[in-house]
This record gives sequence, C-alpha cells and structure tokens, in this order.
Amino acid sequence: MPKSKYAKYVIDEDLMPPQPPEMLKAMEDQAKAGYTLDRTLLLGIQDSILKGSFFVGCEILWGLTGKGPVSIELPHKHDFDEVIGFGGTNRNYPRQLGGEIDFHMGGEVLTLTKTCLIFIPRGTMHCPVVLKRIDTPIFMFEAGNDRAYEKLFDH
Repeated sequence: MPKSKYAKYVIDEDLMPPQPPEMLKAMEDQAKAGYTLDRTLLLGIQDSILKGSFFVGCEILWGLTGKGPVSIELPHKHDFDEVIGFGGTNRNYPRQLGGEIDFHMGGEVLTLTKTCLIFIPRGTMHCPVVLKRIDTPIFMFEAGNDRAYEKLFDH
C-alpha cells in the first residue's frame, strides 16, 4: 500500500491476543473427536492494536467435516454491549445464511438460517455458537463498544 497518513488504519493481519486456554482446549477436544471446521480470515482490532479504536473482529467459517456439529466459543459475557453478525456468501441468495447455527443467549437457543445481526446487551451470557451445518462459507462479525475485548466466564 502506498504511504498515506491513513495507512495505519488498515489492518490486514490477525494481531488479536490468542484465545484463552479454555477455548483452545475445547477446540482441540473437538478436533480429536473428528469435528472440524476451517476458520479463516481471522482479523481483529482493538485499542492495544490501534490506539483509539474500539473492538471489532471477523472471520470466515468454511464447511464442516467430520461427525457433526461444531461448537465455537464458551459461554461468557462482557462489561460492554456487543453485536455479532452472521452473513451468507451465496451471491444469488445473500439473505440466506447457507447453513444452520444455534446461538445461545441468556439461557435460550436461537436457530439462525438467515443473514443477521444480534445485539447482546452488556452482562448477557451468550454462546456457545453451534455450527450445525455449513453449505457455503459463512462470514462472522463481532463488534463491541469498548476499547478491548475481554470475556468474563462464570466459573
């Protein structure tokens, strides 16, 4: 990219802190059991990466292989409001998710089959995200109105 005073605002690699040990263990256990999911285009931004920014993260979720549904994320909450979005990538049917996801929020399970945004008020327990089926890649987006992404687990 040519030199620009705005070039510092372009983030094109994943600089987010690593996943917490609990999440890495859950992902490893699922992989050992034959449940696999290709998670690519992991990008995130927050104040520790770019001073003054708020938290935003995104990734592309590719088709499932293996024995069945894959669960991502552990139940947690935040001290900030969050928006999570899921988008389908089929150009002919952009409002269709191209799969089926169970999203856990506040003790309920929301079954998602369409492109959507979900508002999660601060302090609301949410997750896991259970990817039951992926027919075409699904774009996942999350943003919070805080400078850093921090999960609070109820142990």
